[in-house]
Amino acid sequence: MATNLEFIKSASGTNVSSLTVTDCFSDKYDVYDITFDFAGNSVTGYIEFRLLDSTGTEISSAEYDVAGLMMRSYNTYIENRSVNTTGYTIGYNQDFGLGGKLTIFNPYDSSSYTFLLNQNAGGTTSAGQLIGWKGIMTHKVAETISGIKFFVSGGGSYDFNYIEASVFGVK
Repeated sequence: MATNLEFIKSASGTNVSSLTVTDCFSDKYDVYDITFDFAGNSVTGYIEFRLLDSTGTEISSAEYDVAGLMMRSYNTYIENRSVNTTGYTIGYNQDFGLGGKLTIFNPYDSSSYTFLLNQNAGGTTSAGQLIGWKGIMTHKVAETISGIKFFVSGGGSYDFNYIEASVFGVK
C-alpha cells in the first residue's frame, strides 16, 4: 500500500458540540486518513461520528455495522458489536483528551460500501484513567460520501473544549 499522504483540509472548533468536515472526499483517492484530537469538558458521554452524503446531509439512519474494542487501564476490556446503528462511537468524552486516526475506504465510490478503521487513545484527569480504542465500521449503503461529522452524545449539554480534524488522501 502506498504511504504518501496529501493534505486535503482541516477543521477545528472550541466549545462546540460538533465538528463537521465537508467536501473532503473526491474521486481522486480511494483511501483517506483523518487524524483527530480533542479535549472534552467532562468524562460523561461519548464521541461519535456520522458520514455525510453527497448533498452534505448527515447520515443518521441505521445504516452502520460496527465492532470495537475499548482497552481500559483501570478495568477489563469491553467489546462492542452492533448492526444497523445510527453512528459510530470512537471513545468517551475524555477531559484529558484523545487523539487518533480514522482510515476510510471508498467513500466517494457510489457503487461500493464505505469501510473504516479506527484507532485512538486518551484519558481522564480526574482518575488518571487511560483508554485505547480500536474498531471497524461498514456503511452498508452504496452511495457517495462527501464528509464527516464528529459529535458528543449521551445526554446533557456536553461539548468539546477543543476539537481538530485533518483529512489526507492516501496516494
